[in-house]
Amino acid sequence: MTDSSTSTLKFIVTGGGIAGLTCAYLLREIGHDVVVLEKSSRKEQVTTDHGGVRIPPNMMRLLQVLPRTEELLEAKASKCAGILFHQCKEGEPAELVGKMDFAQEVMNDLGCDFYFIPHKDLHEHLYTLCIECGVNIIHEFEVVEVQTSKPPNGNGPRVMNRSGDFVTGDIIIGADGKNSAVRKILLTEQDETEEVDSNPSDSEKSSLSTIKAIVGATLSIPISLLKSDPELEPLLRGENHWMVYMGNGTSIAMARYGPDLYLLDLTYGQHPLPGDKDSEWLACGTPAQSVLDRAQEYDARVKKLISLGKRSHWNIQTVHALPRYVSKFNQVVVVGDAAHSMYINGTHNTAASFEDAFTLSRLFSRFSSTQQLKSNASFFLNSYQQIQQKRTRAMETSEMNTMLLLGIPPGIEQEGRNSGFKLTLHLDGADDATLERVWAGYVAQFDYDARDAVDEWWMTWARPGNRDSSIVGGVSVISTH
Repeated sequence: MTDSSTSTLKFIVTGGGIAGLTCAYLLREIGHDVVVLEKSSRKEQVTTDHGGVRIPPNMMRLLQVLPRTEELLEAKASKCAGILFHQCKEGEPAELVGKMDFAQEVMNDLGCDFYFIPHKDLHEHLYTLCIECGVNIIHEFEVVEVQTSKPPNGNGPRVMNRSGDFVTGDIIIGADGKNSAVRKILLTEQDETEEVDSNPSDSEKSSLSTIKAIVGATLSIPISLLKSDPELEPLLRGENHWMVYMGNGTSIAMARYGPDLYLLDLTYGQHPLPGDKDSEWLACGTPAQSVLDRAQEYDARVKKLISLGKRSHWNIQTVHALPRYVSKFNQVVVVGDAAHSMYINGTHNTAASFEDAFTLSRLFSRFSSTQQLKSNASFFLNSYQQIQQKRTRAMETSEMNTMLLLGIPPGIEQEGRNSGFKLTLHLDGADDATLERVWAGYVAQFDYDARDAVDEWWMTWARPGNRDSSIVGGVSVISTH
């Protein structure tokens, strides 16, 4: 983000959510022309108030680069002190079986805190930044078709809406969510020409093949309702913990998201059940009773909290496990929910979207002339593919394994899981080596900087003395002409 150039590529970003706006802002800041095509109206975006965003350390170190982040977090977000795991059995109080304390030194060494923020507040912040830097945002433009052409004879990729209007550019960024129209190009190419990726590990094969769809529901509850209820008011006292309750094949996570919102999320560790229906993010949702019907074994306080919600938002997201995020002609790339399936505990893994955006923009900041950028666009997109494929696969596998772990039904496996969790209740005073072993999986995900990943890749494959080397798995060679 440090070197704005005079070069200009035209990026078409389909989708004005958090992934799309982050890409748009970062690319515009380094000098490119960016147009965002969003199917909803501005009024619909502004009036949508359900949902929240987790900001773990790997996202926080990127978010804090953006202007006015400190003021945003202070006014709108809540800091997370750690995670508390509870086991629920119908008719019994929930039992605390595990904890993760973010104040422990092994987590402090990550250098960034963990926050929760309402989705609408982060989205509005990014929207404002985009407008300020000159991103062109077009509302009520629903992309239904993407057309690409084989270079060099083609006129560049273009997107069309239902009315037949089209926009043409140099590169299309598909940030249009779980039902992505842009992703269809990659799925078609995958069926026709692509081989499934490259030696996934046994754990990756297990989790990615077991789960065909991720099911979750979100309830937004005003803080004022908790304050007025003597049974629920204690949830607001002291430090803000991510409270995870485990049931019979499902889990519920809840926490405070800023000064005015308490969020409760239900997630399945199993396939969708009869009656489960997906809903669009900007839709009005379904009655909260639909969540309560799936939570009969939960603690009375959890069920009371659910009953305070008016509407719930259900999400059923197909797991595509894309082997490639870039089209064969290197004109289309997908990011965010269009690229990967990470929706655990009802909350989108926005950290993955931020990493996508920062990786892509940092690659396209490497040259200062339009000719160099255009001649190396294929290289940059294939570099993005190589960097993000490994990272995203690791994140997807971790998220899905966690979802399966929290959703284990009653039986020997659940008892074994809880016995393992209970070891974390006695870690006060434990040495660093013990803490590192216990939380190694979390630390591996959180201790990552997308900018460093690009810099390391660049030093390996694109340093001045190596300009004639093709990247592994890519199709292009760096050109300095």
